[in-house]
Amino acid sequence: MRREWAAVAGLAVVLSLSGCAAAPQGDALYRDGEKRFLETATRLHTVLMGIHEGVWTVDEYGAIPHSCTMGFGGPYGYAFSYRRSVELPEMDAAQVGAATVAAFGEAGLEVAPITSGTGSQEDWTVIADDETVGNVVATIRPSEGRVEVSVDTPCTLGDAGDLSAMVSAEDERGNDTLTWRYLPATEGPGSVPQFYFPPGSPAYVTEDGTLVEPQPNVTEPPKAPYGD
Repeated sequence: MRREWAAVAGLAVVLSLSGCAAAPQGDALYRDGEKRFLETATRLHTVLMGIHEGVWTVDEYGAIPHSCTMGFGGPYGYAFSYRRSVELPEMDAAQVGAATVAAFGEAGLEVAPITSGTGSQEDWTVIADDETVGNVVATIRPSEGRVEVSVDTPCTLGDAGDLSAMVSAEDERGNDTLTWRYLPATEGPGSVPQFYFPPGSPAYVTEDGTLVEPQPNVTEPPKAPYGD
């Protein structure tokens, strides 16, 4: 009987502790999301430029959060997904692979490179599982002349919809709901991460989906009116 009561008491403590953390809201939610995204984007910029110091295609910018579940049956939270790619025809897979491993190390990421195939068909996959940044994967496909880098951040407490509305300045935007047009479509050596896209921000893509040429170069992103 004592063991049963001890087990029940232990479970109560666990449940109590797990319920103590309150999800941030309002200004606190924005600042929490901003800190997480900027750290991820800054560290991954180091990775990109270490692999290829040129212009990358932004397949998913990553600043707009999506909903996720914290653990099995846990509370809902938010996370970021980040995707970049670059075409490198006639690349040397071993050379690019070594540069990728070195770039991960420079960004403070511990890597586990995996290779498959040989010669011109040798593919590289470089993986890091970082407590802060999350799951980082670089895929090098010499047969396609393509390198892809992706990040999926850990799920953290907070309402994804509320945070997304602040990042995209939803209340200010009115009828202009095409937020995706204002997310950078490329990332190059001079790019800096952005986490707030109010009305009046430069468009990177036209309404018909064509890239704006040349791409806007924002070196001082607008400051969001949320908190200090």
